[in-house]
Amino acid sequence: MADWLTHTLIGWITGKTTKQDIALVVIGALIPDLTKLTLLFTWLGVYDHQFFDPLHLPIGAFLVAGIIAVFFQDIKKAFLALSIGVTTHFILDFFLVHTQGGIKLLFPFSWDGWQVYWYRSDDYRVTIVALVAALLVYGIYRY
Repeated sequence: MADWLTHTLIGWITGKTTKQDIALVVIGALIPDLTKLTLLFTWLGVYDHQFFDPLHLPIGAFLVAGIIAVFFQDIKKAFLALSIGVTTHFILDFFLVHTQGGIKLLFPFSWDGWQVYWYRSDDYRVTIVALVAALLVYGIYRY
């Protein structure tokens, strides 16, 4: 399941192996799922999908990464690490079976959704594979 745990693990693995700031890569990997805040607002009776839904588009996620990077001394390095994390998120979600027609990778040029139907969001095996991979990377880079 490409949930927050899986995105966090893959972000950690990517940050560790690319020698980027691991925390920023993990944060970047979670940026597109800021859309999950709509669940809280919907529960509170506020319909806010127009505000949060664009965050799960590449253009919206990279824009948020750029805004976050401004708060760091080395903006380019921070943006690179955040962008790597955002990219890992969309790579994982690309292989997910989406109910909303896939990821709109070419937005605003195209509204077509792209996806490869490899696994469903409730498939726990993806998280297990990510966990095993993270343990292997930890074992390799521990010393």
